[in-house]
Amino acid sequence: MTNTLSELSNIWKKVLEEIKIVINDKVTFDSFFSDSYIDRVESKKVYIVVSSALSKTLINAKYLDVVNSALEKITQTNYQAIIISSKELNTTKTSKIAAEVPFFQNSKLNPDLTFDNFIVGQSNKEAYTASLSVASVLGTLYNPLFIYGDSGIGKTHLLHSIGNYIKKTNPGIKVLLFDTDSFIDEYTKAARGESDFNKFKAYIADFDVILVDDIQFLVGKKKTEETFFVIFKLFHDSKRQIVITCDRLPNELNGLENRLITRFNTGLPERIGKPEVNVCVDFLKNKIVKSGLEISHFSEESLIFLSEKFNNSIRELQGAFNKLLSYTINFKPTEYIDLRTTMEAVADLLGVNDASNEVSERKIINSVASYFNLTPDQILGNSHVKQISQARHIAMFLIRDVLDVPYKKIGSIFGGKDHSTVMSAISKVDKMLKTEQNLKLIIKDIKAKIS
Repeated sequence: MTNTLSELSNIWKKVLEEIKIVINDKVTFDSFFSDSYIDRVESKKVYIVVSSALSKTLINAKYLDVVNSALEKITQTNYQAIIISSKELNTTKTSKIAAEVPFFQNSKLNPDLTFDNFIVGQSNKEAYTASLSVASVLGTLYNPLFIYGDSGIGKTHLLHSIGNYIKKTNPGIKVLLFDTDSFIDEYTKAARGESDFNKFKAYIADFDVILVDDIQFLVGKKKTEETFFVIFKLFHDSKRQIVITCDRLPNELNGLENRLITRFNTGLPERIGKPEVNVCVDFLKNKIVKSGLEISHFSEESLIFLSEKFNNSIRELQGAFNKLLSYTINFKPTEYIDLRTTMEAVADLLGVNDASNEVSERKIINSVASYFNLTPDQILGNSHVKQISQARHIAMFLIRDVLDVPYKKIGSIFGGKDHSTVMSAISKVDKMLKTEQNLKLIIKDIKAKIS
């Protein structure tokens, strides 16, 4: 039997006609054979996809001989029909893709983060220009390009923009983007023998460009740092482009080996600063359009108000805007959003009591991070490294225990986790406290620092 899609389709149409004659029941036929098709032919097996697991079960139980007979009649060959559901097919294809990508399976370029939709202002203009230059002329201008600045101000957006630009203009160039937490996780699995260590290094070495997010998390990870240095040196020596983001300058990465810091400094460090009000307003307008809303439904004063009050980071601004949308949809439906409505919607984000709690919450997170020699960003992130995960759970427990903050708000502090995840983490710490004396001492020490 041929394997071309058009001919497989024609054959299956003829087979279905034969099946319909034998079954002689339109309802049954339509129920179990609608949308069925031949996916592939391997040796003497014909893989037939049906719409549901129920269809697969019933065809195998009652009509498999009918299908095989019809196949033989049309093809004049004794094929064996293998019935699979569409869900099984998708799962199989996903597994094959995963097998082809043995490392960094969750590290993908976000197609929505491009240079075209990056809002440029004085605070980020130089970093934007350098990023565009690097994406246009790989490995020759600035290598590495080192973009640094506070969390939530656009570093990751530029990283993805570089990758997307390269893929669009040079499809043959192989680009790998990963965050440092993922690199640590992959290294740990390789070092434990859960994956092939040489294949891990060879996999990265096969790319033409590496884009590395949040390199500050490499501080204190000596063995991982050694492997990263080997990879960095390989790319740098072969003039393959490296772009790195960080929350501080290379010289401020205390605890990182000097040989890496020196190499980071050989490229171009570019800072992204706190976004200006006009950049924030432009971001909000872009967000409104992308949300399918009309800019004319928002007063200019309301957008300026949000941009002035929440311009520490784009991430903070986005959270305030989402709060405004939720308020005007669920609590005060209105077609036109004015300044008064906007102030009402975000009042709890600006209130004295909330501000006081925010400081205390931040103090707890900082104290836990300091105790475990981590950064606050690691505590607030999603890394599954055991030490970081345990410290995150302890921070959640202390915020609940000391401040009596609702589970829902704790979830929002830790990147939007749902309340059940927070409850589970806190309950886990509470249970461990009953049996583990060492954990009791840790909690006691941290409480002494935050009191």
